[in-house]
Amino acid sequence: MMDGIDDIELRHGARRAGAYTRAEPVIRCIEDAIRDHRRRTGDLDSMPQISRLITLCAERSVLAAHGGPVSHSTVARAMKLMGLR
Repeated sequence: MMDGIDDIELRHGARRAGAYTRAEPVIRCIEDAIRDHRRRTGDLDSMPQISRLITLCAERSVLAAHGGPVSHSTVARAMKLMGLR
């Protein structure tokens, strides 16, 4: 799902590439959760609820970009960067 940071910088600029870099651990967690959810449900268009994504990131000890816990807004911003919102 995620492109290389260099590709993002060329297409969207340094600011967005920096946001991707900071959010990468959360993005990876979300990607894994979506992949697992789709595998379990068999629905390739479905996604887990944001509350479930927050829980999964917390279980994996993923921190938000500034070192705090992953919150609703952290997941929502990461999903926006991923083009899912």
